[in-house]
Amino acid sequence: MDNNITGHVFDIQRFALHDGPGIRTTVFFKGCANRCGWCHNPESFSREAQLQFYPLRCVSCGKCAGVCPNGAHEFIDGAHRFIRAKCDLCGRCTECCYAGAIVMNGREVTIGEVLREVMEDAPYYKNSGGGVTLSGGEPVLQNEFALGLLKAFRDNGLHTNIQTAGNYPFEMLKNLIPYLDMVMYDIKAISEKIYEGHIRGSRGSMLENIFLLDEAAIPIIVRTPVIAGVNDDEDEIVSIAKYIKPLKNLLHYALIPYHGLGRAKYDALGMDYINEYKTPPEDAMTALENAAARFVTVYNNREGIIGAAN
Repeated sequence: MDNNITGHVFDIQRFALHDGPGIRTTVFFKGCANRCGWCHNPESFSREAQLQFYPLRCVSCGKCAGVCPNGAHEFIDGAHRFIRAKCDLCGRCTECCYAGAIVMNGREVTIGEVLREVMEDAPYYKNSGGGVTLSGGEPVLQNEFALGLLKAFRDNGLHTNIQTAGNYPFEMLKNLIPYLDMVMYDIKAISEKIYEGHIRGSRGSMLENIFLLDEAAIPIIVRTPVIAGVNDDEDEIVSIAKYIKPLKNLLHYALIPYHGLGRAKYDALGMDYINEYKTPPEDAMTALENAAARFVTVYNNREGIIGAAN
């Protein structure tokens, strides 16, 4: 294995508690084949680095304007104006912005660099039954990098997990399977109308790949983000539950309520945010979970396992 193989990530989050068993480190990959309108990680869409500008953090020191070679930063009557079209992502402004108003999102890292950072918390993984999770974006798309990382983690005795949406040829996931202990598989909708209108990925690949994955006898957790007015219909959730019921290696099905905390990221990246997406009320979530639990084992982070199919 070549520890100098590189990939593009936008975050390495330590002490993650909801990305698999135990205490984990989650590596967030850049690049995604879906374009979910509600995504709370829009910085994951592109594999390339991006500049994020948070004007409310700016203290108007003017240092960014002084170092920018292209005049992408202007100060008019004390107000900071960022002209994104002039930015060539040189990163000089981010290096001098002590207020954190200008941030470079995304970096190229080697397998060795990620492994060193991950292994700093090795005692916590061992004591809690944790490990490492690859997330994104879609980690499967950076296939060589993901494979190298998983091999390195496995060589160091770490539990490995991947979060994926299944939108790719199965062969890209197949070569990772020997180095995975678990897979968290997102089925965001099963309706073709919802998929085409809000997700814009390959519905066929998503539906097929989960059963091909099941043949590998790896524990699977299926997750659905629930968005009010989009897929919070009982028929939609029950259809998903019925679809995944035949899976032989399904640990449980989890419904995750949408949150709009990613809006600031859209603004910072100069991207449009769709206001139509709303968080479902808790009683609606409970009703959907109870409906799904007639067919599969359901888990929520409020009560744990709330029901299991006979």
